[in-house]
Order: sequence, then C-alpha cells, then structure tokens
Amino acid sequence: METMYLTTIGENTPVIMCEKHAQIFEKIMMADEVPHTIYELDDEDMDNHKCQACNLLPDIIDNQPRIILPN
Repeated sequence: METMYLTTIGENTPVIMCEKHAQIFEKIMMADEVPHTIYELDDEDMDNHKCQACNLLPDIIDNQPRIILPN
C-alpha cells in the first residue's frame, strides 16, 4: 500500500496526496516560503484514501481546451 500524506496550507482544508505529489507540494511551498504542514498518515488511517491530485487527472484531461481547425 502506498504511503499517503495529509497536506495543508495555513488554515485551509487539508488534502490527501501520494508521496510523489506531496514531495512536489513541499518543494513549491518551500520555494515560495508559504506556511504549510505535511503529515504522513498511519496505516490504519490510509484505508480507502486516494491521492486527490491523482484523482483530478481524468477531469483535467477531459476539460482541456481543444482547437478545431476548419478543413
């Protein structure tokens, strides 16, 4: 089972991320000096949790702008 992380920015709603997305989140927050928190979820807390960033990918792909050129 993949390790999951609970990430927050300031007092905003927390987001569950996989290790890959949590690492990227950490780098971005550190580069911009944004107050943030990352907690590794315990094994018992990880049941049925999925990375919210990974789950957005199909929506992003479906809603990408498309250019339709005339023939």
